[in-house]
Amino acid sequence: MKRIIGFLLCTILAMGAHAQTDGGEITAEKKYDLRPEFTARVTAQFFQSDYTVSGGVNVNNKNTYGLMLGYKEMYDDAAPADMYAITSSLYYRHYFHLGKRQVCAFYIDANVGACWVYKTNYRPGDNCLVEAGDCGLILSVEPGFRVRLYKNLHIFFGPTASLGLGNFGLHFGIGF
Repeated sequence: MKRIIGFLLCTILAMGAHAQTDGGEITAEKKYDLRPEFTARVTAQFFQSDYTVSGGVNVNNKNTYGLMLGYKEMYDDAAPADMYAITSSLYYRHYFHLGKRQVCAFYIDANVGACWVYKTNYRPGDNCLVEAGDCGLILSVEPGFRVRLYKNLHIFFGPTASLGLGNFGLHFGIGF
């Protein structure tokens, strides 16, 4: 597990360095503007809620590559039962800044990852489609609006569309 996480972090850093260059040699004139970016967000969707934290590398103040880790609660109204899962995903965020001071910005997040169900409370005899130990794919697109409050401290909010589950909702959070 440590090797996988190390590999993912190295891949994120390499993508950030590649996005900064034009493919040619690095000269003394080129400067990298790599800064860390961390967020905590809550996503409320129909029949599920997510709590995630993310850490990434902000490249040139427009692109961020990183890793999201989270906790997901889902409700199956057909059974009825609750499911609890842990999520992990790679994300890419692109900012569209408004104005020279860059206080406000539109952004779009794209997430690809996995969801591991660790607990369900189905009753015996229920037709359960998901059991503890199952894994699923996460694909989501999250456009939104960000407002910078102080230096790099900012709040953000917007709609969420999970492509794998066909679920829609809202997300909001804080970042630094």
